[in-house]
Amino acid sequence: MALKQRKMKTIIVSVDFSITSSNAAEFAANLAAFYGADIWLYHAFQIPIALSEFAYPVVDIAEMQKAADHELELLKKVTQGKLRRKININTRAEMNVLQLGLNKLCNELNPDLVVMGLSGKNALTRLIVGSNTIKAIYELTYPVLVVPPKAAFIPVRKIGFACDYRQVEKTTPVAVLKKFVTDFNAALHVMNVDHHNSQPDAKKLQESYLINELLRDVNAEFHSIEATEITEGINWFVDKSKLDWLVVIPKKHRLVEKMFKRSQTKELVYHTHVPILCIHE
Repeated sequence: MALKQRKMKTIIVSVDFSITSSNAAEFAANLAAFYGADIWLYHAFQIPIALSEFAYPVVDIAEMQKAADHELELLKKVTQGKLRRKININTRAEMNVLQLGLNKLCNELNPDLVVMGLSGKNALTRLIVGSNTIKAIYELTYPVLVVPPKAAFIPVRKIGFACDYRQVEKTTPVAVLKKFVTDFNAALHVMNVDHHNSQPDAKKLQESYLINELLRDVNAEFHSIEATEITEGINWFVDKSKLDWLVVIPKKHRLVEKMFKRSQTKELVYHTHVPILCIHE
């Protein structure tokens, strides 16, 4: 039986005017255009303080506000120009800490989704923006979609859900997960990675049966993956099955940091270019 859910209506995009966040804005705008939603481009700024014995602001707050509003209008115009159909694009810039401002705006608008990019313009902003994204993922109670630098929007047809078969009834946000699956009319693939190459115990089997029952009405497919590392197993399956989005539960384990951690040999989340949807317990 199909679930009766309201379709996606509001998407907030956190932007810092980097190439990555501009790509995230374009991704979100295409998503909004395809599914009939409005978007809000949100930018939080803080006044830089001079490094001296007596700290004082380097620029005027009004000037910073004016500059931020101007940049948002430019981004709005550019983003709208890349779409095939016109959508409602709203903007808001304010002096605030990003996590606090985002949380306040989310409580005001009750968005279906918050969209963020992962990296910034250079090594320093990659560190800062990456950190801001990770903080937002853990601190916001709203679904956060992390868009890798080169991800391009396509209609969502296949969604992967990484599940460890531990306390699934208590920790899995079943209603939210089902909402995204039914709103997008997508196929759901539940993945469990066995990175110890061990036989499933009775408890794990019981949990797997339980999640199967919880997701029965969306006809989920279940997959067991053997891999030495969880992230490698997940990305192998994402590539193999050509998944469009990957769903993880941030507070359940530290998988998010592992997937976003950059390495000289493998950049796991960058390798797939698949957006990662983070939803909470």
